Amino acid sequence: MQHSVPIYSIAKSYTAAAVLLTFHPQQYIGDRLAWLPAHLKSLSIEDLLSHRSGLNDYFVWPDYRAAVENAAEPWDAKDIIARAEVQNPGGFSYSNIGYLLLRLALEDFHQKPFFNVLDSLIFSPLGIKASPFDSLEDWEHCNHPAITEELRNYHPGWVYTGTFVATPDEAARGIALIMRNELGSALPEAMLKTHLVGAPQNHPMSPEAGYGLGLMTRGLPTVVVGHGGQGPGFNHFAAVSSDGSRWCGETSAQEGEDQDLIRRCVAAVIPR
Repeated sequence: MQHSVPIYSIAKSYTAAAVLLTFHPQQYIGDRLAWLPAHLKSLSIEDLLSHRSGLNDYFVWPDYRAAVENAAEPWDAKDIIARAEVQNPGGFSYSNIGYLLLRLALEDFHQKPFFNVLDSLIFSPLGIKASPFDSLEDWEHCNHPAITEELRNYHPGWVYTGTFVATPDEAARGIALIMRNELGSALPEAMLKTHLVGAPQNHPMSPEAGYGLGLMTRGLPTVVVGHGGQGPGFNHFAAVSSDGSRWCGETSAQEGEDQDLIRRCVAAVIPR
């Protein structure tokens, strides 16, 4: 039996799908968020989706990590954006700030909270069971036995990119349905526009590990897609065959990348 958990960055695949169903990837983010600082306005939506914009990442900031560890109240999103820097655009550099901008653009365009945007565009059309993860009360949607009272003090507002609650297998199933053209054939075609990321050859997503538009990819041509999700209390991975015929989502109650977890998920879906 799987348990419902905050799936953390697996939600990026859903954010990317919602963005591609709403905006043209060649648009500039400044066209959607006119109030952004000048040095961010010219970043393309495609580069934000593929982590090739050159943006830095708040996840590595010592004061961010200290605040999360101390169960502090989340900072205002605009305080994060004020510290955004663009360095070496064009190469792969994972950035949660980029997906924060995409989340804000979706919410502004649809005039709905993040979860409601995903629900109207993706969850409801595909029949995916998911719940919000926006407030401390939303821990009530989670039922994993490893969730402690201390963990329930972690405020979902620290996940500036947006996430939701689901079982990892259900999150993987949703990606599989997208790959099977259930939301149109143009969507998986766009999401599979991948670039190699230079992962070690012993990484479970190697050989030819890449990142498309909201999807981690394996192989050229791509044979496996998916995404990982790491955060307080949990580490998840969702893997899907590129044609959407097989999927696997698992979780472990530990923090930091669990390559054995990734390896099991990939092995469950890779063509034989």
